[in-house]
Amino acid sequence: MTLRLSTLIVVAITLQAAAPAPETPELLKLTGAVSGVHDPVIIREGEWYYVFATGGSFQRAKDMHEWALCGRVFEKSPEWHTQEIPGTRGGYWAPDISCHKGTYRLYYSVSTFGRNDSAIGLATNETLDPASPKYKWVDQGLVFRSHSKDDFNAIDPNLAVDERGHHWLNWRGLWLIIGEPAT
Repeated sequence: MTLRLSTLIVVAITLQAAAPAPETPELLKLTGAVSGVHDPVIIREGEWYYVFATGGSFQRAKDMHEWALCGRVFEKSPEWHTQEIPGTRGGYWAPDISCHKGTYRLYYSVSTFGRNDSAIGLATNETLDPASPKYKWVDQGLVFRSHSKDDFNAIDPNLAVDERGHHWLNWRGLWLIIGEPAT
């Protein structure tokens, strides 16, 4: 089961960075590799919880409190990132993780900030455990793309499965056109 905990983690990190409150609820106490985690998504495999976030690194914890850095999904960004989206500095944004028939699917955004020339890619893996011999992220490439002429932005992918088992990829476009185009 995939669950976006953006608000909880941002609140928890903010609380950790602020002066410690004597009555901080146990639920919000996060330690370890928790700084710099943006746009997180969480999934459980076995006894571990894994958090994937903007930038490409991921963490894991057994108790959802003490997080350890596991590494990066891509040691080097796939070539198609810079070929499709010139100006991207590598890494990815706002991933979404799910598991279907024993394969983990990580959808992610490739973009430059403030532009709608963006893409959504997909990486797959049999396991999330970096110590497993089956561990290997395989980039499946481009899934969907927006261009500068589009009035939407292909970022923030999210996979949804309906009650009939149909898979739907939705995304959020941070691209608003305010007013009418100049004539």
